[in-house]
Amino acid sequence: MKNPISASTARPTLTALTAALMFATLSGCFSGGGGGSSASPTPEPVPDPLRITTTEGDIQGIETESMRVFRGIPYAQPPVGELRFASTVAAEPREALLELSDAFGNMCPQTNITTRQVQGNEDCLFLNVYAPAEADGLPVMVWIHGGAFVFGNGGGEYDPTRLVAEDMVVVTLNYRLGNLGFLAHPELEDDAGNFALMDQQQALRWVKENIAEFGGNPDNVTLFGESAGGHSVMSHIVSPRAAAENLFQRAIVQSGSYAPFQQPKAVAQAQGQQIATALGCSDPASIPSCLRSASVTDLLALQGSQGIPAVDSEDDLLPKSIMQALAEQDFNTDLDVMIGSNQDEGTLFVALDELSDGPLEDLGESVYRQRVTDFFAPYQGMVPYDSEQIATDYLALYQDADRPLSQALSAIWTEFTFACNSSVHAATFAAADMNTFQYWFRDEDAPYTLVPPQVIQFEMGASHASEIPYVLYPEQLMRDRHTGDEQQLESLATEMVDYWTSFARTGSPDTADGVAAAWPQAASGELLQLDVPSAEAVASSEFTDYHRCSYWANPPLDL
Repeated sequence: MKNPISASTARPTLTALTAALMFATLSGCFSGGGGGSSASPTPEPVPDPLRITTTEGDIQGIETESMRVFRGIPYAQPPVGELRFASTVAAEPREALLELSDAFGNMCPQTNITTRQVQGNEDCLFLNVYAPAEADGLPVMVWIHGGAFVFGNGGGEYDPTRLVAEDMVVVTLNYRLGNLGFLAHPELEDDAGNFALMDQQQALRWVKENIAEFGGNPDNVTLFGESAGGHSVMSHIVSPRAAAENLFQRAIVQSGSYAPFQQPKAVAQAQGQQIATALGCSDPASIPSCLRSASVTDLLALQGSQGIPAVDSEDDLLPKSIMQALAEQDFNTDLDVMIGSNQDEGTLFVALDELSDGPLEDLGESVYRQRVTDFFAPYQGMVPYDSEQIATDYLALYQDADRPLSQALSAIWTEFTFACNSSVHAATFAAADMNTFQYWFRDEDAPYTLVPPQVIQFEMGASHASEIPYVLYPEQLMRDRHTGDEQQLESLATEMVDYWTSFARTGSPDTADGVAAAWPQAASGELLQLDVPSAEAVASSEFTDYHRCSYWANPPLDL
């Protein structure tokens, strides 16, 4: 087993390899061959491993000590002008060499979560490729970032160094966000929105067509993502279009089982019509042009705290919601799946509220009850949840806790939104005879991602997104943000990188050397608990009991 913390030093630099090849070629030319007087043949030029030919033209990447890096590759035409609120269009061919640098392409327009300032650029459909110095036919891992479909990008803190050190080719990408990624309107040609999902599938097509040039295997692609990225992976699992084009062969769903009902096209269009009216776009004949001329700032100001795909029964992109497709067994079963959630998902969302509004304990029980009511409001059209009874039930569970209001609300977030849905989805995949592996991430000292623990007044635990650093954070940043024992951190990071890459390589997370704990299939009634000092298999019932999934299988309803 390789240590992901130190693997970056295990491979010679590209410069050294190229120099060695040149020396060998030249020495062969001058070695003499038996006294003939004919001139030595001209040596074949050594290919530049940083220069890659793609379907759009040649690109020139850069190198680090451990890998080749190609940041800011356009995979689609900029979604501006007539292409705003339109299907993704493949990038145009280029004649000139595209010389890349260490800079990422533009992030897509979004509101900065800290400063609340608008940032990004609509010309944002870029992806990044990371590959070992020597690569040929290696597994490919394509990462879809999270951020509630309203913020985030494929660059930033995501560092695939430890994955590449395990002989993976890794791709990260940007996609349209918020209203620019999901606005639906009956006057638009693509009237259900879902532009973000179109972008992601176009990026997968680009990978399928080009990744062999980087040393990747286009027939061994693992699509993985967290939160909105995990939700995206679930959407592509149930997308007939993705299945028909065989865009990926394996899937890792990290905390992505939330909102599986998604929204009907009619609901999305009604919201889009409200946005159009607010923008002054009321004449049906000119609504498309009016929407395309609206300022990015105005569009961002009119979007909610999250985006969500819309279900369009007349389109093969997403004709059924995730939940309906799974219930009807109408999804791509020709996949291997890893799926899981974190022990304390909801603490992040309660912490974000605390940063903006102050501690919930100081605001009082009435505010807690109002937040529970607000939490269930989007679902009431489908299921009439008795939010008042649910608030009472969960507060009773935590009445003796240090911070009962915060912990009760966090638990509702965790269990209703993520944990119990994840359990149902894992069982559904297993019942379809798919290779299915479920995890439960429980390291309560995990590195934080968005909210530093010292700025809030309750424990975050194994919160939403806290598993990402073990696989996709720079080594030092992961260490700096971990609050526990560093040796245990390194041990769990080693195991998780091995599990993720073994799964991408073979469809099973069990490592070839057998050092890490064996990961049983979900069909066995077990899952893998990811915690320090090391992972171990536990009964799935331990997970469902801890997260009170029997309660959510028959919740209080206001009938």
